[in-house]
Amino acid sequence: MRKLSALILFAGWGLLIACNFPGQATPRAANGLQTAAAMTVQAALTQSAATTPRPSEVPEQPSATPVAATDTPPPSATPLPSPTATAQPCNLAHFVADVTVPDDTIFKPGETFTKTWRLQNVGTCTWQNYSLVFDSGDPMGGPAIQPIPGTVAPGQEVDVSVDLTAPSDEGEYKGYWRLRDDKGVVFGLTTGNPFWVAIKVVKPTPTPFVILPLPTVPVPNITVVQDFYSDAPHATWTNNANVHLPFPGSSNDSRGFVRRVTGVILEDGQAYSRALETNPKWSPGGSIRGRYPAVTLPAMAHFRAKIGFLGACSAGDVWFRLYGQFNGGNYVLLGSWHKTCDGTLSAVDVNLSAYGGQQAVFTLAVYAAGTTPPSQDRAVWVSPEVSTP
Repeated sequence: MRKLSALILFAGWGLLIACNFPGQATPRAANGLQTAAAMTVQAALTQSAATTPRPSEVPEQPSATPVAATDTPPPSATPLPSPTATAQPCNLAHFVADVTVPDDTIFKPGETFTKTWRLQNVGTCTWQNYSLVFDSGDPMGGPAIQPIPGTVAPGQEVDVSVDLTAPSDEGEYKGYWRLRDDKGVVFGLTTGNPFWVAIKVVKPTPTPFVILPLPTVPVPNITVVQDFYSDAPHATWTNNANVHLPFPGSSNDSRGFVRRVTGVILEDGQAYSRALETNPKWSPGGSIRGRYPAVTLPAMAHFRAKIGFLGACSAGDVWFRLYGQFNGGNYVLLGSWHKTCDGTLSAVDVNLSAYGGQQAVFTLAVYAAGTTPPSQDRAVWVSPEVSTP
């Protein structure tokens, strides 16, 4: 720094002398001197820059690149998705009520009963060719599959029944059931669960009911020619639409049904050991008929039975009829009895002596009468038979 200061002072002193020194120096000389002095100063500055240490270099900051303004519109609000309605399933049931056998009903070991649920079709499909199917728990002697008769449109209610038997051991039992459509798809209630039947089995205690003896004729050596109770499985059973019915039938078969019942209470409040239940087709004018195998009638044969209705009936209105075909001829109406539910049984006796020695084919028939729903016409023949004398 001292050398640089000396050089600057020297150059300035020279310029001052040149400007004030008298003489005839030409302007060119003066200009040349000024130029030389300037060059000397420039050289000194250059040398000083070369010899003077430089401060730490600060890196240059990159200049910001200008961004061209655009007329981009603000983003539009995204609309929220509208809620999607949940589709109603094709198959869905709603439990309405226990029509029979409420939970924890008590039965004796081996006692038979009919469980009926009332269900509502809350799906979108009509129930046609649908079935009741056993799901889990205690089957209680019930079938694996029980067809549901008729059709049930969406919104309609239907009573679904199954015949069951109480187990032989005491205890509490519970069986679960579901429905199955015509394609084999199994479904349950709106809760996703099956519906059930729950019972208690308790050993019997003495009851006031007395099993009455079979009707007898006060004549020795009675010979039974045909026992309609025992031979019922060998008869041909049809309804008024000529549909063949199985034996034994199901108590919820709207086509009509026949079955043997033992130790049941009839409308007179008594229990009977040999009763044949014949329920006509569930339609106005419905009927059920059983055509029995042929037998040869001896002399002095009679047809005898008691007729009435099952249980504590509140309705019931039918015609009981007996037909006979002899030696291949036309059918003959041998007896016709109109019966309503009145709390009593009617005894019937038909004298067949006129047909002694002939081959006979008998038919038992029950016809729905009046306005009573045929499903309530649970007509019963007690110990029906042809015997002598």
